[in-house]
Amino acid sequence: MNTKTKVYFFNPYPGIGGADTTINKIINSIDLNSYEVEYFTINKTKKLPQNKIKYTQLNSISTFFSFYKIIKIIKNDKNKKKIFFSMQYFANVWSILFIKLGLNIKTITYEINHLNELKYHKNFIDFFKKKIILIFIKLLYKYSTIVVTNSLESSMDLKKYINRKVYTIYNPCFKKVIKREKKYKSKKKLEILNIARLTHQKDQITLLKAINLSKFKNQIKLIIIGYGPLKIKLNEFINNHSLNCKIIDNKTNLQKYYAKADLFILSSLYEGLPTVMVEAASNCLPIISSNFKSGSKEILCSGKGGYIFKKKDHIELSNLINKFFKDPSTFYKKEIICRKNINKFSINKNIKLFKNLFNRI
Repeated sequence: MNTKTKVYFFNPYPGIGGADTTINKIINSIDLNSYEVEYFTINKTKKLPQNKIKYTQLNSISTFFSFYKIIKIIKNDKNKKKIFFSMQYFANVWSILFIKLGLNIKTITYEINHLNELKYHKNFIDFFKKKIILIFIKLLYKYSTIVVTNSLESSMDLKKYINRKVYTIYNPCFKKVIKREKKYKSKKKLEILNIARLTHQKDQITLLKAINLSKFKNQIKLIIIGYGPLKIKLNEFINNHSLNCKIIDNKTNLQKYYAKADLFILSSLYEGLPTVMVEAASNCLPIISSNFKSGSKEILCSGKGGYIFKKKDHIELSNLINKFFKDPSTFYKKEIICRKNINKFSINKNIKLFKNLFNRI
């Protein structure tokens, strides 16, 4: 019997985004002298954690059916103590059912999006699936050993829904504040940065509509960094309205884009806690954000650290862009407030909280 604690991480569909960056940072922080780690994914991951861990690609047709293989692997492990860490609602409900209730193994249920995620759907089938997941959350989350989210607002709303304690551990987002020498001056070109997947959730179409409406449209350059199914649709809008916008596939090194930009805008419909917004703040960038749940208010100090506009309201967003173009001084005052309040999102602080979580479970 192995005396080390075995920790299983389950991230069904890895990509290049905040969730994947977070889980890799958590795994890399684990002391392998005390723990053994195995990382499960269904699809092949593009970036493995640097820590020398066991990686298993499940190649299942769905998250639900992947647990047939996961259960088999766990049953064959000789470790005395085991912990199962999963993230995202659709994976967490099955983790609690099959791992906590089925195998009586301790589970850490980690949420990276607000419950509002389940209010948006593509079609009737997607609507039905999300309604079922909401029911399972209500029924099953009370049995998980620990439930954690990555923002205080998300924790509070989830706590009300499942009627149990929910912990908050922020995404471990940044190491240090990077001072900028460049300051935007009015009546010149304005470079706006958006970093997000090209999906309905991130709602870049609202950002494009806002720029198209702006009276400074021809003096604005927009850089969107991301990948996803809406790339063709977004490019069609860009070309049809002659916008100066470039969509760049995901980059692992984003520093040069933060350094060049004058303004960061996130137009999402929902989030958990957007890592890119914290990174923008740590690069001393003024920020405009939609009023999504959750994370924007916590990062932007309820509007004291940046401007917040109503979701999907491209007219309000366009007015804010015009305001920045004419007089950015208030934006820079808010940026200073935001920057002074982002230490709670630091890598060291939140990695330590995750370590404490594993030690006490």
